[in-house]
Amino acid sequence: MLKTFKNYFNKKKWKSKKFLLAVSGGIDSIIILIIFLKIFKNNIIVCNCNFNLSKDISNNNLVFNICYKNNIKFYYKNFNTLKYIKYKKISIQMGARYLRYKWFYKILKKNNYDYIVTGHHINDDIETLFINLLKGNSIYGLKGILPVYNKILRPYLILNINKENIYKYALKNNIKWVEDKSNSKNYYFRNNIRNNLIPFIKKSYNRYFNNIYNTLYKLKIEYNLFNNYISKIFKKILKIKYILKIKYICIYYTKILKIKHYEYILYKNLIKYGFNNINIFKDINKKRKGIIIYSNNNKYKIIKDHNKLFLIKNKNIYINYKIKSSKIINLGNNNKIIIKFIKNNNIFFSNKYIYLNLDLIVLPIYIKNWKKGYKFINNDKIININKIFKKYKISRFFKDKILFLVDSNNIILSSLNIIFIYNNNYVVNKNTKNILYYNSLFKYNDKRYC
Repeated sequence: MLKTFKNYFNKKKWKSKKFLLAVSGGIDSIIILIIFLKIFKNNIIVCNCNFNLSKDISNNNLVFNICYKNNIKFYYKNFNTLKYIKYKKISIQMGARYLRYKWFYKILKKNNYDYIVTGHHINDDIETLFINLLKGNSIYGLKGILPVYNKILRPYLILNINKENIYKYALKNNIKWVEDKSNSKNYYFRNNIRNNLIPFIKKSYNRYFNNIYNTLYKLKIEYNLFNNYISKIFKKILKIKYILKIKYICIYYTKILKIKHYEYILYKNLIKYGFNNINIFKDINKKRKGIIIYSNNNKYKIIKDHNKLFLIKNKNIYINYKIKSSKIINLGNNNKIIIKFIKNNNIFFSNKYIYLNLDLIVLPIYIKNWKKGYKFINNDKIININKIFKKYKISRFFKDKILFLVDSNNIILSSLNIIFIYNNNYVVNKNTKNILYYNSLFKYNDKRYC
């Protein structure tokens, strides 16, 4: 097995790569640790965690002793797993997985390492296939465990090594490991599959069992082909944009309505943002404009416009800059507002700036994003700002991202982006002594960002 590992990594030319080994103390991860010590000793660190589901800590001690003996950097973490799963209302195995991988990625980033290495092997892959098959899943679940994914490296899967190969290597080389007693408890779904269903299939249909390896191999290929296909389609209909330092994704969904099961393309590309229900994308074109769809984790939201979907983080936007004198305000993404207070001494007026009569303005003034209650008074008439939004067809998505210059009484002096609004009550004339002028953030004919 050691020779197989060496041949693979030599072909990859990975001598300079650095690896974070996730080692539990069980046979699978201990063999990974022993082999990596022989190939990459100077380029590995080890992490080990305790989920506090039993009082046995012999596996933690074993891993620590190997690392100490070989002068390997060792990370250890205690998790209050039961408290976490109770709060999240998820299973023990799901909770433990989330906790450990979040911690692994944190260590990986801290040390600037390349890969997290785990001990998943062919038998784990087959178990995952049956778990997802019984739960009801698509090719995304039936593909099993990917050998390399999201900075996670699984050497046993890359090299097609099963549990039997691992046991043989450990016994031949007199390697010690600790058996996890929980592996024999069948109240875990995976353990029930491992201890009951798979032995039954092996015993009753042994000549067909090896076909499962081939099936998993084909499913992985089909997954990659399918995933690349729908990713390419999705990339053609989206644009990543910024407004007020905020990143958002604009999805031109009407371009794929003619594709059968287009909702699946939306669902599979947006599931990473927490949209776990495919039904929310069915008949999306028939849903009313302005409807908001929240992700299952409530971190993101989608707002429907005429022929687009806007995906953005679900958080309130508050812009509030107080201005008493000349000031430059940086809004990010190369957007700056330059505000000047000057005397009206035969100044040169430029079409690059907008000018207001400062003599009539109640200071201080503010730059704020739109909220209900702002008044727009033009020629002594109160104008409903929503009528202006309707006139310019401003969607619900953009309303709270429109910047206004307002006085201390929340009277709108002018807009700064997206739409052009100017209060004629503050026009500069020959009697004006003091002037406020500023640059706008939009091209005059642009009514939208997307």
